[in-house]
Amino acid sequence: MEKRILIASWLFLLGSGLFLIDSMFEIAQHFSPMSLLHLSEGVLFLIGSIFFMPSSSSSSPSLPKTDCNSYLKTQGKLVPVATDYTDESPHT
Repeated sequence: MEKRILIASWLFLLGSGLFLIDSMFEIAQHFSPMSLLHLSEGVLFLIGSIFFMPSSSSSSPSLPKTDCNSYLKTQGKLVPVATDYTDESPHT
């Protein structure tokens, strides 16, 4: 599964780069408001694809370390979660 995510991320990045190159050729052939729109789409798509790349520390996305999903902090016990934000006192 991790390998699929990595491959999909690279393919997405490659495709967005091709969109950007295509829009630059379109502007070189004939300049129009639509070609500017295509260029901005290509740039935004490429930036979005870069942000979707997995981090170098791990090849797959993971949940952030919080008290809710950290087994070491709760030692496997159920921790009560406050549903009423007006009462901040713990219910233990």
